[in-house]
Amino acid sequence: MRINKYIASCTNYSRRKAEELISAGRIKIDSSSVIPTRQESGKHPAGIQPTAETVTNLATEVSPSDKVYLDDKLITPQRFVYYALNKPAGYTTTVSDPHAERLITELAPKDPPVFPVGRLDKDTSGLIFLTNDGDFAQKMSHPKYEKEKEYIVETNKELSEDSLNKLRNGIMLEDGITAPAKVTPLCHSREDGNPVKRESSQKKLHKEFNCLNKSNCYSITIHEGRNRQIRRMIDAVGVKVIKLKRIRIADFELDGLKEGEYKTFNP
Repeated sequence: MRINKYIASCTNYSRRKAEELISAGRIKIDSSSVIPTRQESGKHPAGIQPTAETVTNLATEVSPSDKVYLDDKLITPQRFVYYALNKPAGYTTTVSDPHAERLITELAPKDPPVFPVGRLDKDTSGLIFLTNDGDFAQKMSHPKYEKEKEYIVETNKELSEDSLNKLRNGIMLEDGITAPAKVTPLCHSREDGNPVKRESSQKKLHKEFNCLNKSNCYSITIHEGRNRQIRRMIDAVGVKVIKLKRIRIADFELDGLKEGEYKTFNP
């Protein structure tokens, strides 16, 4: 296994962070099969052996019999946990913030410690993952993997066809143009001034918005993860978000999980 992947699989570090540790000369590998005596091992910090060598080559491979050290401390595989949480509005998505009233990690078990995968701003509710697996977090949140994220959005007024087309084609924000979004009105047309309901496979999730009776509710799907992206996209077409909830990440749907509750899963 590649050294960066091994470090990520055993720690909270992402592969990118693992590469930084390697390049900084903080990683050593002991490929010796010799088991030192207790007296010998006591001569070296944190049990590190004299046969361990610093590695800086990012292509280094780790075999099952190798011992890997970070800052002279043995890296051992840890027990990974994965939680899918229905985040309520009002919780800050971080593990530490002295100014936050409530942290998202308060809603998950404390042992082992976990961190959120990606972002949901304080006023947004819905599906988010928490884990201690840096490699999994990298795969789920890095833009290159293009994991779809679906949101239900209620706006202060109906989006025009021009606004819908702008969102679907990509819209310019202060940090660059967005990738095309999938935007579907949940009441997608009108007859004699009355909205026509659109059937949805996740109809039960729309009940809290009462979206099937409104012309200002939409399903929006993106695969980027910019800060407050949906809200900024809607702002850019001159409309405001009233309510925002994420209901899907890739193939994982929020389903019937109640706000504030979590469930474990195996990725």
